[in-house]
Amino acid sequence: MSSPIDSQAIKAALARPNYIPLDITAALLEESRDKSAIVAILFVGALVYVFVALRSYARVFITKHFGLDDWLALLTLILYTAFIALCIVLIHLGSGRHFAYIEYIMTNAVQNTTEVLDFVAHIVYTTALLACRLSGLAFYARIADRHGRLTWWIRGAAVFMICGYLPQLFLIVFHCLPVTGYWPYSFQAEVNNFTCLAWGEVYVTNSVISLICDMILFTIPATIVAQLKISRAGKLKLFCILMPGLLVIAISCARMYLVIVGQWDVDESWSYDPLLAVESSEIGSTLIALSIPALKPFFGSVFAFLDRTFVSTPRPDWYHPSGPTTGASQRNETRVIELDKYAAGAESRVAIAVQPATRSPQPSTAHSGASTGASDEKAYAPVDWVKYTATASRGGHTRSPSVRSNLSQTPMIRYQQDYTVSREAAPSATYVT
Repeated sequence: MSSPIDSQAIKAALARPNYIPLDITAALLEESRDKSAIVAILFVGALVYVFVALRSYARVFITKHFGLDDWLALLTLILYTAFIALCIVLIHLGSGRHFAYIEYIMTNAVQNTTEVLDFVAHIVYTTALLACRLSGLAFYARIADRHGRLTWWIRGAAVFMICGYLPQLFLIVFHCLPVTGYWPYSFQAEVNNFTCLAWGEVYVTNSVISLICDMILFTIPATIVAQLKISRAGKLKLFCILMPGLLVIAISCARMYLVIVGQWDVDESWSYDPLLAVESSEIGSTLIALSIPALKPFFGSVFAFLDRTFVSTPRPDWYHPSGPTTGASQRNETRVIELDKYAAGAESRVAIAVQPATRSPQPSTAHSGASTGASDEKAYAPVDWVKYTATASRGGHTRSPSVRSNLSQTPMIRYQQDYTVSREAAPSATYVT
């Protein structure tokens, strides 16, 4: 997949008198990093396809809800595929060779072709990043539903990213006047036909905007996790799930470094192959990072924190799994009730049977009258199972004040709702003491 210009063409150019400076050798002109760049691009692309395929399968066939964030992820994948194709063509044409190769070996027609392809590729690249970031914001908006301040923060971030995209796009489209797809090198004849901005100035500006957008995008999950009332270990697990965007920020910084090198280094084109690989990885890693939470159906135990609501139910002093106990204080036990398949409408109900069997007090018909002494204790009925029913309500619904339960956490990756938890017991027999 190297450049179509072979060593014979290089030897022919070197043989031309007074054409190539004496310090430029054949080894320098033949040196290439094309293969490693293409392998890196294709490797990341393969990972992206695997993650997006698993995400789409989970959303369509398991959760059966394909939302706006998923559609934007598919749009990003289409743009990302186009960008990969353009990168491979640019590398194949020799855009990432030493600058001497481009100046002395590459023909003017090929130079113009690479400039137009780079122009198109970076419009696609910028648009793909915008679509991917909006996909992430749509996902965050879904899990932060009805949280007023956070919702407005997400909306503000979306407005900022769209507004940031416009100058990025305008700088690329209007990099030369009159408008053209060319970005002529200083040694090309076309340079006199246009007034152009410096390539590095445009790309550094766009890189700064992109880095700010990435930092905003991946600060939102940290805010969501920080507001959850769970243990530090639980928060750490959620950070591991929701915060691989830190890698995206590092990649964005690497891109800025390569752009700076590409503009102000004498051998400016030598960093172009790594730049294309990093830009491809930036889109791919962003898409992967935003697809990881959607893989919960495949890794239920790892993502268990994303679907749990912790309900603290008080146990009175008489409770004991094997019988009654004495004591003036009550003991509280925290039970975990899985609340899944939330309805987008008013409410839904979920029930769970809890094992093992427990005992609860039952009034005795044999002791309906007055009794005294140790034999006058409360009667107990063994309970085969205990059923908890959670009623999810939204809108104007409020939690019943008569229910003795304390909801210490709202669902993390679900709509924020109020839950009324009731408890039912099915006694199999009645024992009288």
